[in-house]
Amino acid sequence: MDSASDSSQDSRAVDDSRPEDQVYDEKKAAYLTLWVDNNGYLLYNMDWEDGEAGIFALSKIFYELCVNGYADIILSKMKEQCVLNGTQLEFESFMKLINHHYNNDPKNNETEIKEVKSKPVVSPDKSAYTI
Repeated sequence: MDSASDSSQDSRAVDDSRPEDQVYDEKKAAYLTLWVDNNGYLLYNMDWEDGEAGIFALSKIFYELCVNGYADIILSKMKEQCVLNGTQLEFESFMKLINHHYNNDPKNNETEIKEVKSKPVVSPDKSAYTI
């Protein structure tokens, strides 16, 4: 699906107050890169600058992904791009595969889903950096 990825959404800010046409050349306070290797393993790399700014930036990445639904935003933008590129069938196949992975994962039974929802998202320990 190279045509849909030509207009990458990965540099768009989560904060809608930032202009979309702004060039994002500034130094990154933190980053998280995900990829799948040829064996199908999901891998990651991350880095952040020293101090509170870096820890805050990395926490923002995980907050947006895990709590604030940024994955849904990415999927929505991906769908828009697929419509523009005429690759809606590829997007539909992609979504079916996501559902296939979810439905075939033994961890996704009803008990565990309820257990995960009842756990706090943020550790109660506030001894690290605070805002």
